[in-house]
Amino acid sequence: MSTPTFKLRSEKSPLIVRPAEPEDITLCCQLNGAYQTDYVWQMYLQEGEQTVQITFNRVRLPRTMAVAYPYSEDDLRLMFEQAPYLFVASYEDEIMGCIDGILEAGRRSLDINNLIVHRHVRRQGIGRLLLKAVRTLALQNNCRYLTITVQTKNYPAIEFFRKIGFVYCGYNDKYYSNGDIALVFSLKL
Repeated sequence: MSTPTFKLRSEKSPLIVRPAEPEDITLCCQLNGAYQTDYVWQMYLQEGEQTVQITFNRVRLPRTMAVAYPYSEDDLRLMFEQAPYLFVASYEDEIMGCIDGILEAGRRSLDINNLIVHRHVRRQGIGRLLLKAVRTLALQNNCRYLTITVQTKNYPAIEFFRKIGFVYCGYNDKYYSNGDIALVFSLKL
């Protein structure tokens, strides 16, 4: 199935969410995905003879921590070039955010790889509009779930996804090359 050519407009601004063009990839790679956090989800693992118990606790940090995005510009370029679906949120000619993903037909899921919003326009509904685009795509392809993977340090993103209905469904401690643990969240469609 081809990429849908729909556009979403925010009622508050002339922001347009659209499928990305090849020339958008460079601009998407330059979006600053870094963030600051006062909390992390800390993992506790307890193994017994017949049980394994894993717990994630929200822990307040002694001071605000600045965290770099887990992928380099080169990594993002490769991911975006290979992504079957890449949408951008644009205002005039400026890219304000992007989201990419892949359909997993066997699981009837759309897996989101990256959702990046320019740091100066966060908390203004752009992430929600980008998610609306992939949600529409997922529904058009009979998906039952959206999934996303987030660093345990990315408390702002974790809270964003939980607030809109995503629920924790797993983790991968070998996901990020820098050793960070990845939390997996899903949204039932």
